[in-house]
Amino acid sequence: MKFSKMFHFALVATTCVSVSLPQLAAAGKPVTQLDVPIKRSVEDVVLQEGALRGALVDKAGRGVADAPVLIGQNGKKVAELRTDAEGRFAFAEAKAGTYQVVSHGAAGSYRVWDANSAPQTVKQGVIHTVDPQVARGALGGGLLGLLSNPLVLAGVIAAAIAIPLAVDDDDDAS
Repeated sequence: MKFSKMFHFALVATTCVSVSLPQLAAAGKPVTQLDVPIKRSVEDVVLQEGALRGALVDKAGRGVADAPVLIGQNGKKVAELRTDAEGRFAFAEAKAGTYQVVSHGAAGSYRVWDANSAPQTVKQGVIHTVDPQVARGALGGGLLGLLSNPLVLAGVIAAAIAIPLAVDDDDDAS
């Protein structure tokens, strides 16, 4: 019977570790596809009232409120913004130069111009189309949100295995 207890303990330990650390199971598997489209070309955008302006919209064209937007320059983050209630954002500290704008739905590079030196084909702002479920957080709270936590799930599995083993401890009675 000692072998049986050792086997159950090893099974519980292995299950807990594999559920709480899923990255060990995924290690070595290459990422083959990104869900975020990255624009390969550089688009021209003009500063409006000294700010780089833009918007995050869903596929229907409605603004996505309270979504994160990162602005970078030369590979370094220079601003982290959130969209307003209509999905708009503005980076007031922008100067003429090249910036990267990253949101949940897209990433792109933009050559930002002063209003006086901008070419005629320049755009008025940055527009990113995003998936609002991703931008707002598709996983809600409640029971599903709680059970999606790997540590909680590991605890539930460990309890489901350990409690019946502890209750059915009749090895001592011969």
